[in-house]
Amino acid sequence: MGGHHAAALPKMEEVELIAVSDVNPETAAKVAGETGATAYPDYKELIRKGGIEAVLIATPHFFHPPIAEYAARHGVHVLSEKPIAVSVAAADKMIATCKANNVQLGIMFQQRTDPARRKMKQMIEAGAIGPVHRVTMVSPWYRNQAYYDSGAWRGTWKGEGGGILMNQGPHSIDQFIWMGGMPQSVQGIATTRLHNIEVENTALSILDYGDGKLGWFYASTAELPGGERIEVAGDSGMLTAESGVLRHLVMERPMSDHVHNATSMWEAIKGEWQDVAVEGDPASHIEVVKAFVRAVRENDSSQLVASGEDGLRSLELANAMLLAGFTRAEVKLPLDRGKFDRMLKKLIGGASPAEFYKGK
Repeated sequence: MGGHHAAALPKMEEVELIAVSDVNPETAAKVAGETGATAYPDYKELIRKGGIEAVLIATPHFFHPPIAEYAARHGVHVLSEKPIAVSVAAADKMIATCKANNVQLGIMFQQRTDPARRKMKQMIEAGAIGPVHRVTMVSPWYRNQAYYDSGAWRGTWKGEGGGILMNQGPHSIDQFIWMGGMPQSVQGIATTRLHNIEVENTALSILDYGDGKLGWFYASTAELPGGERIEVAGDSGMLTAESGVLRHLVMERPMSDHVHNATSMWEAIKGEWQDVAVEGDPASHIEVVKAFVRAVRENDSSQLVASGEDGLRSLELANAMLLAGFTRAEVKLPLDRGKFDRMLKKLIGGASPAEFYKGK
């Protein structure tokens, strides 16, 4: 992603790419030569000497917090790739450091700029389907073994801190929360099939929001075809989004009215599916960067597409899904930071995920 951003930023009027860094000096020099930026041997020197106002972090996950905190302490604004961190405890510190130094912290959740998803959220908030009682999402992000073999950090606890829930899944989890809110507890299963990797590649979670509102979330890198489907069901209708197509089930009366006032035991609610017109360009990293620039210039975090707190919520649910998936026990939110960190430490040390399931 660093290469992708380095190629895109020079095309934008709002920003100037003036410095790059990579753990591989040859990579940094190559990108610098292609973009006209100056290459630095490490991120600390770039932040201290690069003359930059902001940094875009596109490194393996564990390095997001230390780079962000170092930048913040030097007055440099931060735009981080997802996930914000590997553990919620690390994200807590990252957010606190940015706040203490009055720098903006944005997260690269570009799916929030997708016109169909934006419209879906607007309709939910406007009450188009009434009070929500169910949120579900299927999110296959197929990857082959060659993908995992392309980097020593991929598919490992030490390198990624998790699999589908930490690498491909954060965008989907963010959308899940964006549409349906944060649950109060999680149950689930996390497992690995087909791939020769340490981390989970498939996860199924059941979520309890309280007051009868429920949800479930499924994600896998071992399933075809790709793409996502999200359903949000409410008292007076339903919304579905898939492959950029948004549909709305409009019911003639709310269920809360019909269930008590129907005159026949087999009387159904009449409804009609309607395609919802959406306008705008596809989801874009560039839109996230433009919004980040506005937030910096106006010192207004409300301009961000996604804030550090948004990144924290996505990560907290991902951590909870992983903890619930391996222990097969209900996990309450807010997440017990220490409990998750202890599990992650053992996994990095070579423990098998099966060791955390006490029901065997």
